[in-house]
Amino acid sequence: MVDEYQDVSPLQQRLLELWLGERDDLCVVGDASQTIYSFTGATPDHLLDFRTRHPGATVVKLVRDYRSTPQVVHLANGLLSQASGRAADHRLELVSQRDPGPEPGYTEYPDEPAEAEGAARRIRDLLDAGVPAAEIAVLFRTNAQSETYEQALADLGIPYQLRGAERFFDRPEVRKAGVALRGAARFGGNDTLLEDAVDLPSQVRAVLSGEGWTPQPPAGSGAVRERWESLAALVGLAQDFAAAQPGASLADLVAELDERANAQHAPTVQGVTLASLHSAKGLEWDVVFLVGVAEGMMPITYARTDEQIEEERRLLYVGVTRARERLHVSWALSRSPGGRPSRRPSRFLDGLRPGSGAAVGRAAGGGAGGIERGFTGAAAGAPLVRRRTQRTPARCRVCGRTLTDAGEMKLMRCEDCPSDMDEGLYERLRDWRAVQARRAGQPAFCVFTDKTLMAIAETVPEEEGELARIPGVGVRKFHRYGADVLAICAGHDVGGDDEEG
Repeated sequence: MVDEYQDVSPLQQRLLELWLGERDDLCVVGDASQTIYSFTGATPDHLLDFRTRHPGATVVKLVRDYRSTPQVVHLANGLLSQASGRAADHRLELVSQRDPGPEPGYTEYPDEPAEAEGAARRIRDLLDAGVPAAEIAVLFRTNAQSETYEQALADLGIPYQLRGAERFFDRPEVRKAGVALRGAARFGGNDTLLEDAVDLPSQVRAVLSGEGWTPQPPAGSGAVRERWESLAALVGLAQDFAAAQPGASLADLVAELDERANAQHAPTVQGVTLASLHSAKGLEWDVVFLVGVAEGMMPITYARTDEQIEEERRLLYVGVTRARERLHVSWALSRSPGGRPSRRPSRFLDGLRPGSGAAVGRAAGGGAGGIERGFTGAAAGAPLVRRRTQRTPARCRVCGRTLTDAGEMKLMRCEDCPSDMDEGLYERLRDWRAVQARRAGQPAFCVFTDKTLMAIAETVPEEEGELARIPGVGVRKFHRYGADVLAICAGHDVGGDDEEG
C-alpha cells in the first residue's frame, strides 16, 4: 500500500519494484493534481502510468470531498479547469459533501505589512468570536514571508506556531547572519568588505554576501533557495529600516532586529498555524488565509517553464483545499509602505475572483463574493467597508510629512520631530501595563507597545473618540483597556497590583 503516490521519486519507485518482485499485490493512492515536490525528483508519471505497468489494475476515482464546503471546492475546481499538461488531463472534478458555507474572500492591500496587519486583525476577530486558534492557518509561498506575519500576530498578542520551519529569527542562516551583522557593527571599520559601502543597505549587502547572499537568486528551488530568501528578507528589512530612519547605523539595525526577534517569542501552544504551502500538505483547518497571492510569488519568479508554472498552480490548489469552511485570499500591490504599486494579483485567479474577467459559474449556496480594497479595520460587529480609493496617507502632526514607518505612524509624528510627551503619564502607563501583562500572562507589548504608550502620553486623550483614533489602540484593546487608560490620563488611580481585572 503506497499513499501520496504522485510524490514518488524514481529511487523510491525502484525500491518499490524490488520489494514487489513478481507479485501484483499492490494498492496505490494519489492525486496528480497535488504533485508539488518536483524539486525532490518526484513525478506523477508513476501514478499516471500505473495501468500501463499493471494492465489488470482496477481504478477507483475518489471525487467526493468530505473536507471542504461547496464554495471552497468550487474555487479549487476552477483553478484546475485552467490547468494544462499531463497531470491536468487526469484531473478530477470534486463534489463537496458538506453544507454550503461562505464564499471565499479576496482582499487587495497597498503593501505587505498592511496585508499582514489585515490578516492579523481578522484573526483577532475570529478568536474573539470563539474560533479556536488551532483551527486557523496562514499559508504563504516561502518561509521568508513568515517574519511579517509573526510580527503582526505578536503585535496583537495572538499565539502562533510555525510548522515545518523555525521562527524566522531562529533559522540557522538568519542567526548566523545576525552574528555577522553584530560583529560588523562593532568592528566594521577594519573590514575591507565595508570600505565601499556608503549607506546602511549596502553595508548589509556587503556583510551578507559573505553568508551566501547574492544580488541574483540561485537557480532552482529547495533548501538553497530558501536560505537565499531568508537572507534577501534581511536585506529588505535593512532597506525599509534605512528609508524610515535616515542616517541609521548598522548598530541601530542590529538593535531593531534584536527587538523584532524578542517580540516574536509568543506562546505556541494552541496557536494559529503559520506554514508554507509545501509544509501544509496533508493538513486542514476550519479557516485558511492564503496570503501573498500575487505575480512573482504565486507563481514564484523562478518558475519559468510551462511545467514549473503548472506546479505553482497545483501548489495553490493544495493551499485552497486545506480550508474546511472559510477561505481568505489576499495580495499586496507593493512590498513596502509608500512603495510604488508594481504587482498584480496572481494570474491563477483570473476569471475566478470578482472583477478579473469572465466569471466562472457560481457555487451552489452562495454568491460570487467580493474584493475588499485598502482594508483598515471596522468596529466590532460592523460590516467591513469595501474601499476602492487609496487610503489617506498618515502625516506627522508636527511637521506634516507623510509617514511610512510603522513606528512613526503609531507615534503620529516623525521620530526626530520634538516630543511633548508627559513623562510622568508615560511612566504611570508603563506601570499599569506591567500589571495587566502579569494578570494575562503575556509579554508587556501584547497589552500596548512602547510606541502606542508614547502616543497616548503625547496626546493625553480626554474622551473615548480621541483615544480610539490613536494607532495601536484598536477596537479590541479599546473595549478592554480604554476606561483604565482614560482614567490614568485624567490623573485617577486605577488600582494596585493585587486587584483582579
